[in-house]
Amino acid sequence: MTAAPRGERSDDDGAGAGAGAGHSLDRDALWRILATRRDHRHFHPTPVPRETVERLLEVFAVAPSVGLSQPWHVTVIEDRDVREAVHEGFRTVRRTESARFDGQRRELYYSLRLEGILQAPVGLVVSHVPPAGPVLGTTSVPAATEYSVVAAITLLWLAVTAEGLGMGWVSLVDPDHLSRSVPLPDGARPLAYLCLGHPALELGEPLLQTLGWGRRAPLAVDWV
Repeated sequence: MTAAPRGERSDDDGAGAGAGAGHSLDRDALWRILATRRDHRHFHPTPVPRETVERLLEVFAVAPSVGLSQPWHVTVIEDRDVREAVHEGFRTVRRTESARFDGQRRELYYSLRLEGILQAPVGLVVSHVPPAGPVLGTTSVPAATEYSVVAAITLLWLAVTAEGLGMGWVSLVDPDHLSRSVPLPDGARPLAYLCLGHPALELGEPLLQTLGWGRRAPLAVDWV
């Protein structure tokens, strides 16, 4: 894993003369969290205390957003019936997606656990709420408000990892189905369904890599 060694560097790794011991500890802790964050799909049924969920959602108070627009809304789902409705939509999308693969690839696809909607005790729907007026910084890139929501979700994922919990992003859901299944504010468009809970598996690497679906590739980068 490429990121882990960065968190183990010593004080002579070029951190700079002004970097104190506290900064080094912060840096090392951050890189450990980055390296151990996983997309979890297997969960214990143990409840997550409400105060823990509320603490995690404080991430949105410090997350960056274009023009300080804060274009997000979070719906916390604990109700079983709502999660059942979301899961029904997942099954529909999975059947459609399976047709994109052939032969052994399709067999492997069907063997994969791709969500934990019914197992995770908490579901989070993170929606994009279009700002009411013009937003600074979006003239040439209007989608920057949606990018802001995704950036906030990434920070949430790191906070969840730091709490010793697990989170999984279920992309096999149709936004329109989510809008019908989950009570959302007017105008809100769901961008993510997130499963939150206590992970049932220790994942030393991405699960899809462990199961042979694919492998992480090195970063393609150019210096100009």
